[in-house]
Amino acid sequence: MTIINDAIIEKEARILDEIKLVEGSNLWAIVMRRMKKSQMGMIGFYIVVSLMIMAAMAFIILQYDSLFGLNNPTNDPYDILNYYVEIWIPGTQKYIRLIAHPSYIIPGDQIVAPNAQYPFGTDTRGFDILSRTFFGSTLSLVLGLVGQITTSFLGMIIGAVSGYFGGVFDDIVQRLNEVISAMPGFILFIFVVAIFRDFAASIPGGLYVIVIVIFALIGWGGTSLIVRAKILSLKQTEFIEAERALGAKDARIIFRHIIPNSLSPVIVITTLGIANTIIQIAALAFFGLGDATAVTWGDDLAYHRDNLLTYWWMPTWPALMIFITIFGFNLMGDALLDALDPKQAKG
Repeated sequence: MTIINDAIIEKEARILDEIKLVEGSNLWAIVMRRMKKSQMGMIGFYIVVSLMIMAAMAFIILQYDSLFGLNNPTNDPYDILNYYVEIWIPGTQKYIRLIAHPSYIIPGDQIVAPNAQYPFGTDTRGFDILSRTFFGSTLSLVLGLVGQITTSFLGMIIGAVSGYFGGVFDDIVQRLNEVISAMPGFILFIFVVAIFRDFAASIPGGLYVIVIVIFALIGWGGTSLIVRAKILSLKQTEFIEAERALGAKDARIIFRHIIPNSLSPVIVITTLGIANTIIQIAALAFFGLGDATAVTWGDDLAYHRDNLLTYWWMPTWPALMIFITIFGFNLMGDALLDALDPKQAKG
């Protein structure tokens, strides 16, 4: 007599689901199908996509201004240069001013609490906070994306070369990684940015180019360790040995076979790391090491940090956007990890 265990039935059902999932699909189609099974992961995905669309729209509007020479707003409240979206409030002579030019100073409307006309309120400078929040998404997300992608790329290359060749180079990389890891990362970040702050004024892109470069130089270690471990497990496999036997060069083996097979953990690290990069760059601005002329959530939060108790709405909106962004990327990163490595998720 055979006793059928419920756990065995459930396991077999999962295996059948996986077989149906992978039939006739490429890797990313499979990943998306697995992600769709995670409700929180999809929430994170939709948050990230919404933020990307908002950032793209803000960038296009500002580029339209630059293209037609419209980026020097006047102080005429009804000038099209200043208000891109207006909604008339019935029965009044007022409009809900949704998207103003981020540099437009509203005459006579400084320090206005959120109301029908200014949904996010205005600040002590006379800027519309909703507009600053909207346009600040572009640079905030670009810094996070470029900073983390640069860091992950550098770590992936160093880890791949270190793991593949080993020897003295591997020893040097590991000792250097240990030295950097032993240092308090954010304090080191602040220290180096403070040193190069004056130099930043003389290069294109200014301070934030320095920030991205420094972030990559001190943040590559984690990615390199994971890629190195993956390389060590791959370089002795049969298909790599076959490539060597056919006379393939080391560069071809690394970039054509080993790195593509190591991308899954790098993608997860990058997705989760974007949130960390955004919060670290915002923290730099909060401590006075940002660019006061830039339109970013971190710089606006830093400017209004002393107004939390008196004018709560000024620091609240940029802080809330930073929180939502970090929340979205973390949810999506966790879901990606489960989708790319379902065995670990079930374990």
